Amino acid sequence: MADWLATPAGDRLLALERRALQETVRRFLGDSLLWIGATADLVDITAQCMVRARICTTYDISGPRGPSPWEREGAGSKPPRTADVDLVVADTAELPFASASIDAVVLHHALDVAADRRSSLREAARILKSGGRLVVVGFNPLSLWLLSKPFPAFRDLRPLSVPRLGEWLTVLGMTRDARTIYLNYRSVLPMALAADRWQTASVWVNRLQPPLGGAYILAATKRGPGYIVQRRNQRQDNRELAPAVLPNAG
Repeated sequence: MADWLATPAGDRLLALERRALQETVRRFLGDSLLWIGATADLVDITAQCMVRARICTTYDISGPRGPSPWEREGAGSKPPRTADVDLVVADTAELPFASASIDAVVLHHALDVAADRRSSLREAARILKSGGRLVVVGFNPLSLWLLSKPFPAFRDLRPLSVPRLGEWLTVLGMTRDARTIYLNYRSVLPMALAADRWQTASVWVNRLQPPLGGAYILAATKRGPGYIVQRRNQRQDNRELAPAVLPNAG
């Protein structure tokens, strides 16, 4: 997927995500921010937030690992846009950070490529402090991205829908922000939007924000410890809930 993000279509998507993420990330406060994603192209926007330390891991090594952006630039070098960001090699399902030690986490298409999405999201929630912010950027499976599955770049992706992601976040003690941002309604379709009518339609759709955009940005806040709902035996529950039957006094 990192190779596709370097194509013109990928550049368009990153440009849309950059504009939408800048306002959200700018509000981050605290000691540390962790960015997990398939590319380092947007990490520079974290320089705008009031966080002392910025940490980045740009791949998920729970699957086949390709070279990181720093390694592609040359041994021991960093691109200028990420010169002040510390690189950490980590499996997103086993992050090397203490519980409640990070103020903000950005998962930039990290769940799309994670071998174990539940564990990766659970780890992100675990390391967040109470009141910490989580931002998830992902492809929307309830959109035209369904047409991209035959493409080699997307064949192994497992996008997570916003309703399912919201359920998982609730279990983990996270409260979603009121508004999820949807982007890129044409998805991977090679549609030219040069005509005025297409531009007008595009502006109208993006203002209306139907939940069918090719990508989404969802923000949440950690409010407290998560809980796990355990399925119990229905007959046992009925017996416990039934009123006690008193013996016949007569």
